Amino acid sequence: MSIRRLTERDIQHLCTGAMFVACTVDHATCLHYRDLLLDLMATSGRAPELITADELDPDDVTCSIGYVNKGLMFSEMMPMGDELESALARLQGRLGVPVRGVYPLAAASVNALVPVYLALRTGRPVVDADPMGRVFPLLQHTTLALAGLSAGPIGLTGPTGETAVLEVESPVRAERLVRALAAELGGWAATASYPVTAAELGRYGIAGSVSRLIEIGQVLDAPRPTVSKYADLTGLLGLRKVIRGTVIEVEGLSRPSVPGIPDRPSSVTLVDAALDRIVRIEIQNEILMLLVDGAVQAILPDVITLVLPEDTGVAGLDDLWVGNRLDLLSFPASPQWYSAEGRALVEPLAIQGAIRGRGSAA
Repeated sequence: MSIRRLTERDIQHLCTGAMFVACTVDHATCLHYRDLLLDLMATSGRAPELITADELDPDDVTCSIGYVNKGLMFSEMMPMGDELESALARLQGRLGVPVRGVYPLAAASVNALVPVYLALRTGRPVVDADPMGRVFPLLQHTTLALAGLSAGPIGLTGPTGETAVLEVESPVRAERLVRALAAELGGWAATASYPVTAAELGRYGIAGSVSRLIEIGQVLDAPRPTVSKYADLTGLLGLRKVIRGTVIEVEGLSRPSVPGIPDRPSSVTLVDAALDRIVRIEIQNEILMLLVDGAVQAILPDVITLVLPEDTGVAGLDDLWVGNRLDLLSFPASPQWYSAEGRALVEPLAIQGAIRGRGSAA
């Protein structure tokens, strides 16, 4: 087996890449788990192992690891450190077979880091794949669901130590039940879900998504001019748009969300003075849409993110204040999301339709 042992520098880059792909999600949790990982590596003298799905036996069981929240992540109850292991133990006990590898529920934000932390604590490898390739708001937004694979059984542990095992197959039902349980458990739940074989993950997952985040971080963290970094990101990600704008209006941060979709919606208007253009972004959990002079330039499943132009630091919601200057970047998501089935699942109207009962039947 060819094993890549992640270095402290890799973890730093992974954190940067994870925030870049999900710029509007709370960055504090990413930094928290980055620091936990670095501290554990320093005290244990060990390093996380990153492998590909085909480096496991085809029938070995793998599962996704991630947090699901109902509201702001960890806004009131911080993890004690063992919730992830507890969720995995619940799932493994239900399956009756060992889980040989773990992978991110989403290769973005904190959920790109927590399986690495769990892997280091338990001695399991991290599989270099995930079922989203970015962040999506709902549990059914996975390539594994597109392939007709089950989301369950699912192991959950909440902030007070309460646990559950969900006997559920439909990813749509899994989303509704897990989100409701997260609310009851205290606002969030550590989850171990989508138990699939290594062969299934290799066939239906998005390969190389963890190492891609590390590569993104390597570019952004390098002490080089911004224009040079964007050239490298174009080669790596296929950047479609790079727009520099100044925020002139922020609205809607307090308007209610569509029931069932986490986080509040908002709209931000910027002006690109150099080209005399009006730029608008629509946000609902992540940036859904980028418009220039009223014309759509990028839309989910495209990835749209924010960067500070001075040093390519990843921007976030706290940087959306009137007068601030930001770079807006967009690039394509994984090819699976541009199929008819993928678009039907994750485009903005499809997401809201699913929430209101017009999407896939449970």
